[in-house]
Amino acid sequence: MPQPDRLVLLVSSEGRELQGLSSALTAGGFSIEMAGTALEAETLFRDHRHAVALLDLGAVETALPTLEKLRAIDNLLPAVVLAGQGQTREVARAIEAGAFDWVAKPVDAGKLSNLLTTLIARRADLAQPLPLEGGLREEPNFRKIVGSSEKIRNVFESIKVVTGSDVPVLIQGETGTGKELVAMAIHYRGPRRKHPFFPVNCAAIPETLLESELFGHERGAFTGAVDRRKGKFEMANNGTLFLDEIGEMPPATQAKILRVIEDHTFRRVGGNELIRVDVRIVSATNKDLTREVAAGRFREDLYYRLSVFPIQLPPLRERRNDIEELARYFLQKSAAETGRSDVRLSPAALEAMRNHGWPGNVRELQNTIKRAALLAPDGMIEPAHLGLKGAPAAGDGAEGELESLLARLHQGEIVSLDRIEEVFIRKALAITNGNITEASNRLGVSRSTIYRKLQEYGLEKPAETA
Repeated sequence: MPQPDRLVLLVSSEGRELQGLSSALTAGGFSIEMAGTALEAETLFRDHRHAVALLDLGAVETALPTLEKLRAIDNLLPAVVLAGQGQTREVARAIEAGAFDWVAKPVDAGKLSNLLTTLIARRADLAQPLPLEGGLREEPNFRKIVGSSEKIRNVFESIKVVTGSDVPVLIQGETGTGKELVAMAIHYRGPRRKHPFFPVNCAAIPETLLESELFGHERGAFTGAVDRRKGKFEMANNGTLFLDEIGEMPPATQAKILRVIEDHTFRRVGGNELIRVDVRIVSATNKDLTREVAAGRFREDLYYRLSVFPIQLPPLRERRNDIEELARYFLQKSAAETGRSDVRLSPAALEAMRNHGWPGNVRELQNTIKRAALLAPDGMIEPAHLGLKGAPAAGDGAEGELESLLARLHQGEIVSLDRIEEVFIRKALAITNGNITEASNRLGVSRSTIYRKLQEYGLEKPAETA
């Protein structure tokens, strides 16, 4: 009598092709029942309620309807699809139909066995994604993805689809469009939400330290490694690792990331111990990775592993109907931080914002509203307070902002460190004509710090002089 929690339904119209896989799984302690048609699969599942289903995408037009029928009977059924080379689109369709993960053919029986064991053990955690009503409110800091335009609703739908699966997700979009918020939404609404979420900005960490940051290191692995240190992969075990700016990752690290995705194992820098982890990877980039692949700067095999389910975030200029809603939301946040609930947006200011190009996208809008709320003495934000290109400025660039900060400090006001930091960095870059290296040296910080702060403030990276 087979154990119910080890019973696997294998659906394939090519039973002979997968007979070897069936035998290997049986030897590994699973009980396999094979079905060649949707009707046969449905009948077997109703009778035996298998712990997990495997569906061969070799006959995708049969596999996908079968998957939908099985999920209609049990919407928590862990389902895995077996896909051949070049079936990326078919895998994405399977994810939309409810598949939890996918495995490449020819199938490594050992890796598949580990995956099945993990899914069966976590079945109780594979609850339906949390609802998205009222926008995507994230538990940490109660941050939201705000908007009701068609393009942002499409993003919401993509998030809904992918939260119920475990496939890698690639979030693409310009700087400041909210890629990390989408990654957080995927994590906090999916089955891993009770476990850690760790973001890593691949562009902000020097190449020599990135591997240690991701994989950890052993004592003495390099100069300064005085103790063993866990990397983000270990820290994110059972949770989600968000790799931001993945296009900036050096080739050597790309190869190691690919191994973790395929084998779920890695070694710390300077170590010999093989460490196994169960981590979902969500990555993001503002680059066109297909061009990076063509130019030889990004591994093609890694790209196809990461981009099974891509989500494209629209720039703010393509969702202008959301600008007023976003602006009012950021104004509410600013009021909560400063205690000034009397600040309002004038019709002229709203019109100026609708007409602005927003090269820094939502992040630029957020910082514009925060700055304007401080510059509006009577509580009414006018175009002059926004400092937008083509609009009259309240002060002469960084110089005027420095004068404004000094005046407020003399009046006994407390100014946030973030605000002071932003103004000083902008002033340093103005003095050095956009030379980040010189600006970072004179400010006494690293280049990566300047780069990270530019992203945080929604500012464009300036073109450096020679």
